[in-house]
Amino acid sequence: MPHVTDYQWMSAKMNGELETGNGSYDFSGSIRMRRDSVVWMSVSAFMGMESVRALITQDSVVVVNRMNNTYLAEPHNAVGALYQTSLQEIQTALLGNGASNHVSLQWGPYTAKIRYSDVLWDEPQTFPIKINKSYERVRL
Repeated sequence: MPHVTDYQWMSAKMNGELETGNGSYDFSGSIRMRRDSVVWMSVSAFMGMESVRALITQDSVVVVNRMNNTYLAEPHNAVGALYQTSLQEIQTALLGNGASNHVSLQWGPYTAKIRYSDVLWDEPQTFPIKINKSYERVRL
């Protein structure tokens, strides 16, 4: 993988394990990022069904938890201040040091071990969603 600042777009499949105080859970999903702009994630855990979908931008954080039928939609400055993190820090954490295809994240009592496969860099032609400068979806 290239150094984490050497890309504009990144797309990958992911799988891993989430360790909590109540046990560990396997998950899979996909992730797409535009450096310094946006992170899209879709995570499937229970029987391959989508469990969580997230959209993180400089301005907002939207997380849909399909397992609990809940969602979070907040300005990023409110969430970022609470967890003392920026979009760039989130992207850097998700990519690790860029030297391997796996990362380990620690967040409070949770530990996530993520492995990436089918990694594509710099906006592949098959990228399914295009956005404009206002982060609005542009139909293809």
